[in-house]
Amino acid sequence: MMNRSHRLLVILVGAFSLIITSGNWTQLHAAASAKIVVNQVGYLPNSPKVALLVNSDTSKQPIELVDSTTKQTVQIIIPSQPVRDRDSNDRLQTIDFSQIQQQGKYFLRTGSIESYPFSIASNVYQEPIIKLLRSYYLQRCGVAIDDPVTGIRHAPCHLRDGAIAHKDPINQAGKTIPATGGWHDAGDYGKYVSTTAVTTGRLLSLYENNPKAFPDRQLTIPESGNGIPDLLDEMRVGLDWMLSMQRLDGAIYRKLSGKKWPSIVAPDEDSLPRFIYGISTPETAKFAAAMAIAARVYAPLQPQQSTLYLKAARRAWDYLQTQSMMKVDWVDGDDSGSGKYLASATDTEPSLKIDTDDRLWAAAELFITTRESQFDRYFLQHLPKFDYTLFEWKDPSALGIANYLSESQIPQSSQIKAKIAQQILNRADALVKKVSTSGYHLANHRFIWGSNKMTATDGLTLILAYRLTDGTAYRQAAIDQIDYLLGRNPFNQTFVTGIGTHPVRHVNHIFARARKIDIPGLLVGGANNDAQDGLAPKHRGILSYLDDDKSYATNEYAIDYNAELIALMSLVAAQE
Repeated sequence: MMNRSHRLLVILVGAFSLIITSGNWTQLHAAASAKIVVNQVGYLPNSPKVALLVNSDTSKQPIELVDSTTKQTVQIIIPSQPVRDRDSNDRLQTIDFSQIQQQGKYFLRTGSIESYPFSIASNVYQEPIIKLLRSYYLQRCGVAIDDPVTGIRHAPCHLRDGAIAHKDPINQAGKTIPATGGWHDAGDYGKYVSTTAVTTGRLLSLYENNPKAFPDRQLTIPESGNGIPDLLDEMRVGLDWMLSMQRLDGAIYRKLSGKKWPSIVAPDEDSLPRFIYGISTPETAKFAAAMAIAARVYAPLQPQQSTLYLKAARRAWDYLQTQSMMKVDWVDGDDSGSGKYLASATDTEPSLKIDTDDRLWAAAELFITTRESQFDRYFLQHLPKFDYTLFEWKDPSALGIANYLSESQIPQSSQIKAKIAQQILNRADALVKKVSTSGYHLANHRFIWGSNKMTATDGLTLILAYRLTDGTAYRQAAIDQIDYLLGRNPFNQTFVTGIGTHPVRHVNHIFARARKIDIPGLLVGGANNDAQDGLAPKHRGILSYLDDDKSYATNEYAIDYNAELIALMSLVAAQE
């Protein structure tokens, strides 16, 4: 007879075994059976091509690279010796077929085990990039969506956005401020300046780096054919909405949402009253940075809009000069129907207690755009306080630092630029070391909310280091991050809807759930040790993930997640 305190209850749920021991749940990794995991999109011809043999009983059995069209074996590969991945406990062997450059469609096979198919092609990332970019059109708020590509449609939504939530020195509570437009930030219908600013900042910087990669008519959106690159048309949706969130004194309201989370209804059926929540200096600075980038990017094509963006950026900066300390107008209850996007029990980073990081980004971008010494002085004065780190809404300084470095016309001493470059290389070297100790070649070892986004951002640091040095280890490690997100992971699944043979299928997205539709091109958050939704397995590291439409902590999309993966794939492809 078993002692009650040591009793085991075994429950089989689908492909998972859940073992409950003394009240502690441990989710066993479902896919303990042997498999070959690949980047299900594919590989660039002149770049590393690495797959993984997972949990195979026969460590030295050859792997066949098979042409999907002819069914002929193209190459025989001997996998590496097995290693035990400490995060997943998987037994992994490397399958390296980098020497194959012939474009085509392939799969890998050993015995009865076959990988999902993949391509080798010079434009292999093009379709995923377009799907990821088109998702912004499908997230538009305040307009009718009638998409000829996916068939997704809904009537205009949230046309009464929004009313001031609380009285402030400029506006009375309940006053209506026209703030329609923008993008639904994630799987719900809230709109946030913080994520809109880092999204537009990242993607406009990407365009600035390689404008020829983003032509007109690329995305099949309503503006296609107007003579303006589609990416710039789409970014205006976010930029112009942010303009509506600027108070008369230049300060920026943080977010717009309901006081309750929306029901599971389509956007045009969401009838909850929606409110504009208090100003903050972090959002004001992020806004200034994004608008400064927009001012220089749009200047050649839409000069009037460029002027409008620069005026808004200056007004935001002028407001910041009246605030010597970080200021956030926050009232208890402001987050009852929306994300906080401030320091919280979930988001505990020290950068959330200051706004200097946000101001540094703003100063860098304003200086690059205007060449005015006041912005350069601020940047150089505060730069020593910062290291180059992960670019995100919690700390956006890295993009400003990188853009400052890449701006060749900045007349600064080589010593300053050399110091910035060394900071980037120091971080990249640390990331390469992490990749070398990870069975799945991951640079990011923090499995928290949005870990997949962090993986993509780490890849961007690596590709930046490659551009500074031509060090092939940096580029290979950057490609490893793409490979993980697109299928070479413990789940044998891409983390982007509608991409690959086995994509994520049950994204946490209210519109998708309400209409029972698939929305392509959404990157989901990924493994999250804390699994705050109570569904995904907790404290399992890389395995703390669940493809379930109720798992908001691991399987929700956000606009800033997509931006990082778009940028990473675009920059890697540009270096082919």
